[in-house]
Amino acid sequence: MIHMNKQFLQFFARIISLVILCLAVSVSAFAYPSGAPAGYTGSPGDGHHCVSCHGGSAATVTAWITSNIPAAGYTGGANYTITVTVSGTGKKGFEVSPQNASGTQLGVLAAGSGSHLIGGTKYVTHSSAGSSSSTASWNFTWTAPVSGTGSVTFYGAFTVGKSNTKLSTLVVNENAVIPLTANATATPSVVCAGQTVQLNVVPDGGSGSYTYSWTSVPAGFTSNIQNPVDIPVVSAQYFVQVSDGVSTADASTSATVNQPATAAAGNDTTVSFETSQIPLNGIASSYSGVLWTTSGTGTFTAASSLAGNYLPSVADKTGGTVTLTLTASPVTPCPSPAADSRIIHFDFPIGVSEGQGFQAGLSISPNPSTGLFNLRVSGMGNLNTTITISEITGRIVFNQTMEQSVNQDVRFDLTAYPRGLYIIKIQSDTQSLVRKLLLN
Repeated sequence: MIHMNKQFLQFFARIISLVILCLAVSVSAFAYPSGAPAGYTGSPGDGHHCVSCHGGSAATVTAWITSNIPAAGYTGGANYTITVTVSGTGKKGFEVSPQNASGTQLGVLAAGSGSHLIGGTKYVTHSSAGSSSSTASWNFTWTAPVSGTGSVTFYGAFTVGKSNTKLSTLVVNENAVIPLTANATATPSVVCAGQTVQLNVVPDGGSGSYTYSWTSVPAGFTSNIQNPVDIPVVSAQYFVQVSDGVSTADASTSATVNQPATAAAGNDTTVSFETSQIPLNGIASSYSGVLWTTSGTGTFTAASSLAGNYLPSVADKTGGTVTLTLTASPVTPCPSPAADSRIIHFDFPIGVSEGQGFQAGLSISPNPSTGLFNLRVSGMGNLNTTITISEITGRIVFNQTMEQSVNQDVRFDLTAYPRGLYIIKIQSDTQSLVRKLLLN
């Protein structure tokens, strides 16, 4: 009897529990007409949604959460309008929260008309059940989180009638605008004066729509295109400012300009026949190396230096003249060497003809001359004498041997020849003389 009473009591207790559970479910279905409790959005962090209270099952829908956030993404700290749109027949409600996958609140919500906040500012829900008509909507404000947060997901759970639960999400990205930067180049970066430099600037970030402004130091170059060309005559620094309409970025580059080589061997010189060395003091600029060369057979004490000495040979002296050339090699990338020549004239010794008491002489009148001049030769005795007139380059324009008396005058006409310096040489078997003639 006692055993049967115990079984009856256990059965009665189970009946009472089922009745209480049914009452709880029945009450819960109508328990939140003025808003859902916090933490029922269906997000991974919440783990609950409307089915927990309303029963039934949940279906996923799209576009029930929308916003005015630009397609490029949100900007940290900016305010945006979030819109919830619920469609279907029956009373309607919602709960929405912006979170990450761990359930952390991202940004701050502010309720709008017909809604209120729960759980601080993490959740927004309806204040009264929405219309039973086909569509109901609510607007509220979201303040975006700080820059660098990344994408944010709005999780939402919705009810249409008692047991019709819908789930929807809205994922928004952050507008991670890359700061505007610029990098400028000059190609080639080393040129010879008169050569072309290709300038270029590559912008990055910003809005993607750019304008350009180029200047230079020293001043003189300007351009408003991305890839201008310049022909600098001296080394220059180039500056460019890139603008995207909102911000600017500055960049610079430079071009080194090497000048063409120059060389100056020195003035033409007349030296005595007995001279054993001729000092050299050349001048050169923008060069990588120098070299002295000779038209004769003499030697240099320092052929690869600007200063030194030339040691003329006997053949140089008896030939009357020798040309010394200074060549300056250019600095890369200048293409051409520079060369300059210096003519050395040797005065032959003034001899006395054997058995004669006359001293040799040579005079030119007038000198300088327009081309007409007299040549007076004296003291050569009765020996045959050769008169040679040559340009400074060595080209002979007159050569004649004449029988010599004690004194002789010869009339010359060089008016048809180019203006410049000429060398006049008289020579016999025993002596010779050299003089310069200037035609102007």
